[in-house]
Amino acid sequence: MERLLINKNTSMWSVFLLLFFITLSKYNISIGFSLKIYMIFLAIFFCIHFRDFYFQTLYHYEILLLLFYFTYCLSGAFSQYPESSIRVILGVILVLGCYFIMRYVLELTTLSAIENSIANVGIIFNVISLLLYIIGIKVTGRFPTGVEITSYGLLLDRDYPRLIGLLDDPNIFIFFNTIFFSFYLTNLKGFKNSIGFLLCMITSLLTFSRGGILALVLVVFLYMLLANFSKKIKMLAVSLLFLTVIFVAGSLIKIDFNEIITSRITDFSTDGGSGRFELWGQAINYFMSNPLFGIGAFNFSDYYAFEHNEKLYVHNTYLEVLVESGIIGFLFYLSFLLMLFITLFKSKLHKEKPFIVLTLFAFLIQMMSLSLMINEAFFSFLALALKYISVYERKEVECNELQQKGRQTPGFGDNSLV
Repeated sequence: MERLLINKNTSMWSVFLLLFFITLSKYNISIGFSLKIYMIFLAIFFCIHFRDFYFQTLYHYEILLLLFYFTYCLSGAFSQYPESSIRVILGVILVLGCYFIMRYVLELTTLSAIENSIANVGIIFNVISLLLYIIGIKVTGRFPTGVEITSYGLLLDRDYPRLIGLLDDPNIFIFFNTIFFSFYLTNLKGFKNSIGFLLCMITSLLTFSRGGILALVLVVFLYMLLANFSKKIKMLAVSLLFLTVIFVAGSLIKIDFNEIITSRITDFSTDGGSGRFELWGQAINYFMSNPLFGIGAFNFSDYYAFEHNEKLYVHNTYLEVLVESGIIGFLFYLSFLLMLFITLFKSKLHKEKPFIVLTLFAFLIQMMSLSLMINEAFFSFLALALKYISVYERKEVECNELQQKGRQTPGFGDNSLV
């Protein structure tokens, strides 16, 4: 009994540390690729638990994901810039290896421990990020201006004071924050989760990420349609508190957030989505040159640099998949996403744990303006989703077995006995 308790406590701490280290992905060692803290942690965990480690049976959507990455990596063998392809292939192998260890870590843990870790890490991540942002504001002055200037948790992007917190990009920050936002949104019970939701709203708004904020707004509207009346009242109360906090904070540090938000929305019609529309048009042109197999893994930025003397990414994951792995890879990727949605709904997670489905929904929207071919936040979400799918599938099987036994028991459902 004592050993079981020790193992349970160890697995709880393992999940907490895993989720926290993933939020520290900015801090890494460059050895040809980025060796991150969570990778080192998983490697140590794997070495400690090597004898007990095992692979769970793959789900259909996971097989489709592996087939996509096989096709994607294979396209690098015929690419014009093989060095870039080799780098991303090593990255794919490393991240997939980490994903399989994540699956094992989460398999050893209960759902309550996982959710407690999400709640705690979300608050820590947002509090530290907000403090770093405030320090950055103080260091640069109350009216900071500049282009691509970073100060602690602040990025000055065309004079906009954007929050990056513990990460290095405001759009990636809101992507990482999405799972915390969705979790708090669907679990607004108790002081901790309400504070977490308030913090998530504040930090997400301060990123001034148009695509990210739009995704979170759509998540709120979608959940409002599904939630009962009491949950809607709670969301409304926290939202009003959020607006009050933003107004007071803006007055204290003398920054007109309303003007900044209005300006960001207005700029969309003149800056072409921060230059994304031009990149997407270029990506389509490259795709047309080799539509079946694509131009090769991780080759878009090299193609673009050759023509424009500047290395940029597509800033659209779906287009990146299409242009670099061709129609074959793109079909595998779409099949993976479709099968994942089907699996989530078959497990009834849209009813039991809606934050999983809402997070995926927000991710898919944000990926329209971000290049996230091998992102640890997405893979950690896949590992979490797998845990919930396996647990609720087992519950469904057990429930069906009990019902089956009940039908076979004499007198079960027989009204003559009443």
